[in-house]
Amino acid sequence: MRMYGSCLAVLCSALLPLTLSAQDSAPTAQVEQSAVEEPTRVAVLGYASFADSVGMSGITRTAFAAQMTYLKEQGITPISLKQFIDWHKGRITLPPQAVLITIEEADMAAYSVAMPVLKEMGFPFVVFADGRCFQDSATYLSVAELQNMRRAGATIGSRSMTRPLSCDWVYAAECGPEASMKMAERELGLSAQRITSTFGSCDAFAYPRGYADANMVENLAIYGYKAAFGRVPGKVGRETPSYMLNRYMIREMKDFATAVNFGAPEDDSRVLQQIREAVAKNEPLIQPITVKSSENASACFPSFVENAAAGDAIQPPMPPVVSVLNEESSAFTTDGVAPIPAPVVEETPVAGLVDPVLQPRPVSDMPAAGTLMHRTVGGDWVTREFPRPAVPREQTRVAVLCYHDFSNTRPVTEMCMRTAEFCQQMQYIKDAGLTVITMQDFREWLLGDRRLPERCVLITIDDGWRSVYTEAFPVLKAYGYPFTLYLYTDFIGSKGKAMSPEMIREMMACGATIGSHSASHLYPSKWKALQPESPEYAEQLQRELPDSVTALQQMFGNCSTYCYPGGYHTQPMLDCLKANGIDMAFTVVERKVSMLENPMLVHRYVVFGTDPRIFRRAVNFDDVAGVKPTAQGITEARERAMAFFPKAFENVGNLEEPEPEPEPASEPVPAPVQEHVPASEPRPATPTPVLDDIPEPEYTTLPACN
Repeated sequence: MRMYGSCLAVLCSALLPLTLSAQDSAPTAQVEQSAVEEPTRVAVLGYASFADSVGMSGITRTAFAAQMTYLKEQGITPISLKQFIDWHKGRITLPPQAVLITIEEADMAAYSVAMPVLKEMGFPFVVFADGRCFQDSATYLSVAELQNMRRAGATIGSRSMTRPLSCDWVYAAECGPEASMKMAERELGLSAQRITSTFGSCDAFAYPRGYADANMVENLAIYGYKAAFGRVPGKVGRETPSYMLNRYMIREMKDFATAVNFGAPEDDSRVLQQIREAVAKNEPLIQPITVKSSENASACFPSFVENAAAGDAIQPPMPPVVSVLNEESSAFTTDGVAPIPAPVVEETPVAGLVDPVLQPRPVSDMPAAGTLMHRTVGGDWVTREFPRPAVPREQTRVAVLCYHDFSNTRPVTEMCMRTAEFCQQMQYIKDAGLTVITMQDFREWLLGDRRLPERCVLITIDDGWRSVYTEAFPVLKAYGYPFTLYLYTDFIGSKGKAMSPEMIREMMACGATIGSHSASHLYPSKWKALQPESPEYAEQLQRELPDSVTALQQMFGNCSTYCYPGGYHTQPMLDCLKANGIDMAFTVVERKVSMLENPMLVHRYVVFGTDPRIFRRAVNFDDVAGVKPTAQGITEARERAMAFFPKAFENVGNLEEPEPEPEPASEPVPAPVQEHVPASEPRPATPTPVLDDIPEPEYTTLPACN
């Protein structure tokens, strides 16, 4: 393993891939098809830092505007990331001189300096974001601000999740294959999923600090990235490996002159002089604008607007750098001259790394769900014929999936998942040959009354949000999957985003089963505030558990299972359910279900919208050996899902303004729940923590190398 680039800072990445280009909704430069396909070369420009106030290092607004104006005046075509990838794959041709503009740091300086210029010019560009863009940060862009850049023509790429240093990647490799896999899953897979879920696609990756190794390249392909950029200067041709793409890091004018010089190397000075003349005209190249910044940004940059306007003040070209040797001290001084730029470490491309050739995952040609039927009028759905043969009960394992809320336009949260991602997951279940079963199938198998295929999935959806009807139900109906709705009765038909009884009955006619999720979705803190021996506790217990089941039976005709809100349960709850005829209840603790499962404490995978690893763990029936194939298969499922049910991929990433949620809201992020296990039963093993072998690197905010 060797360094692939130079210095800078480090950004974000994840699971799931793409196909919906964020560029679809953003303006892109018009690319005329060139009659001469070769020798087309693309110069990838990498901007690491911008100076948005006096005294800051980086490219100033005036210098950046002069560079972009030079591109327009010289007929050099800025292209979008999608156009770049299509050209590199041989699908389109480009003009002989084209550039791809990339921004390394998704920070406020890029937002205030670069974005207004690029928007005014109408140039597409790429911004590489990291995990801090999904957290509160005074200096790094929020999701809403990245959406503004996207509307201005940006495509969002990844620069890892936590910006680890090169030594972190090396340390993970030294720890062994499992540690390397977890490192790649967190830094590449999780970031890809976050960005794809939020912005619609994540096709590009920028190596943190330019470091790359063979394991990273392989996992970039597995997690669906289509291009990865380093820091080795040079023009990109179609023969350049997709995951080892050259890039010019623009720190000063001479770097830009070298990058956009498509002639002989000796022409660099001529290009540089032309740009300096444009700067020396002492004319604003773009009108000053007021950038709407977040409250955090205003606190961080108190003179934000004034500094942005001051950036338009035209400065004369810098004098040449002159080094003066002080003989007495034998040291260089720079009194009265421009500062000497920090030295740039010359790196060479990593030898021997080529685009990996991944074997396509076998796709099942069998349906994922069997033939459903009602045994009795008003009874739950059961499967008459399975797509795969049933096996002895002890060979079957079931992954119980739990979802909550769905949207392609509202911000992604733990409880709210992209509809497009949900559709992609449903497609993977079909591709992998897993069998989707009904709640009645599961119940009869667990209680010993029937057999199931070897690998099964049970789909459950909690709470009763209206989006289940508008977003998830069309997907489930298209795939023919049965599912179970866990409803809390106080929420049904209420104002806000709750489903109406008519919506629920329509879903019940198409494969849905009803279960109770309590009456008011009482949180654990409220339960703990009640004295277990008090009359208030007994009254609340009766209302939340058996009375909610009875209410659902009266409304919808059937309800035979229960789901603990937040996974919280106590022995009195178990006793109360059993005494009232409920013989199956679900928690939120991850684990595959076997025939030895306690029916009153059934495990489930709560699939968060922000963490793709949960779904991968749920549908990976091969343990560690199947993690990479599973991730690759989920990536490959996206295009098939888009072709099969394109409606689920409409408006991905077009964020609406957040709306206040109705009360009571859906349950908070479930923390690991300590299960109540009767003394007579062995305590199940605690699930292995994720990514516990690699110390989490702290975020680093380092100045860019100039």
